[in-house]
Amino acid sequence: MKLDLIKNELKNHVGDFVKAEAKEATVVWLKDKALPAAREVAEAYTTALRESSEKEIGWCKFRDRVFLPCVVDGALWFAGKALEAMAVKQGG
Repeated sequence: MKLDLIKNELKNHVGDFVKAEAKEATVVWLKDKALPAAREVAEAYTTALRESSEKEIGWCKFRDRVFLPCVVDGALWFAGKALEAMAVKQGG
């Protein structure tokens, strides 16, 4: 019961937390802390994928050697560019 009360209070007052300062701090944190950590994990993941591709054949080899690493790297590149643009726009 108390959890529902807390949840409802948060939902009713969520606008109090959606302030420019909070959004700007979130963008800076994502750009400076979260994205570099995600890139480290992605590098280990794509390296493991490429290594596992040696045991695969056909489309599975393509998937592990090219497709999945490109998707992961591309998504992180896009996220990084978007965060950089947002940080520049907000002056941080």
